[in-house]
Amino acid sequence: MSESEAQGRESGQQSRWRGLLQLAIIVAVILAAIFFARAPSREFLEIDPSLAEARVEVTAAVIEPVATRASHKVVLTGTVTTLGNVALIPEVSGEVVWVSENFRSGTEFKADETLARVDPREFELNLEKAKLGLVAAQQSLRQRQDEMARMADLRGRYPAQPGQPFFGTEGFLGTEGTIEKAEALVEVARKDIALAEIALDETRLRMPFDGYVRSTGLWPGQVVERVVTNVGQVYAKHLLRVRARISAFDLNSLQPVIGRRAVAVADGRSYETVVERVSKEVDIETRLASLYLEVLDQENADMLPPPGTFADVTVEGPMQDDVYVLPESALQINGSVWLVDDGRLTGYTPSSLGYSDGGWLVRAFDTRGGIVVGRVPGAREGLNVNAVAAEAQ
Repeated sequence: MSESEAQGRESGQQSRWRGLLQLAIIVAVILAAIFFARAPSREFLEIDPSLAEARVEVTAAVIEPVATRASHKVVLTGTVTTLGNVALIPEVSGEVVWVSENFRSGTEFKADETLARVDPREFELNLEKAKLGLVAAQQSLRQRQDEMARMADLRGRYPAQPGQPFFGTEGFLGTEGTIEKAEALVEVARKDIALAEIALDETRLRMPFDGYVRSTGLWPGQVVERVVTNVGQVYAKHLLRVRARISAFDLNSLQPVIGRRAVAVADGRSYETVVERVSKEVDIETRLASLYLEVLDQENADMLPPPGTFADVTVEGPMQDDVYVLPESALQINGSVWLVDDGRLTGYTPSSLGYSDGGWLVRAFDTRGGIVVGRVPGAREGLNVNAVAAEAQ
């Protein structure tokens, strides 16, 4: 073996030993780190968890509410609507000759106000014809009455004799019942006049109520057909309603709900309302029922919200006795509260009655050492706390 080969073998052995030494040092460091990480500290071993808890006493602010008489409020979101739109359809056919300025989309109209007029000339002629028919029928009746008067005179002068075929029991044969027929014709003529007057009046398009025009496109010159042509949509002013969705819980808390007063705010204006009715079924998606509230004194209101306007509705609930009015800071998860009982926290779920301007309303109950308000660090069942009156905080 040459000298250079011997030197190379010696150098390779040294490199291998250095690598093994480095690997051993790394393994030793890792094992030491794991050991010291898992080893409990002397302080931890010496401290009893129960003693540590006793050393740190948490302060809890508590209140002692007084039972009172109060009512809650239910705040809902609603929509202004109507009991239904009315289609304005002419009752006679013809050409429209006049349209009122109040018969435009968004305008207001009065009861029995003429909104548009169909050409009345044909109906005016029919009325004149009916009046002439009455004159003719009355003239015919007078003639028949004169004839019967003359017959009565002849019968007095020439009593009927047996075998005289031209006399009947009431006069000349063929004249019986002529008065009644003439009177019937007069009555028919009067009815014809009434029908002609109705037809002429129906050339006026009008509504029997105060209301608003929702939509229309009627203009003079249009030809309309009776009972077919829809010339516009209107709705009655007194049929305005507010529809508000409500949960079953809130609905039960308002019972009896029919007739209960509420305030609806729409477009920045407040309107006094009253619950008129409740839907008999709930929405299949939201599981909410619907309240229908009538806007009070809407006939005299200067302005009413149009249908489709959103409204915030506040319904005042019934007055109830033995009620606690709690601040919302007392409310814990799932509608519960923390009570202090012999220096320890204990959970309690009161009977909730809703909310008012003063706070959360619950049925009165035994508050033990007080109801906790605000946050308690690490709050849990059985935690030792130092109860302090909330006013002293």
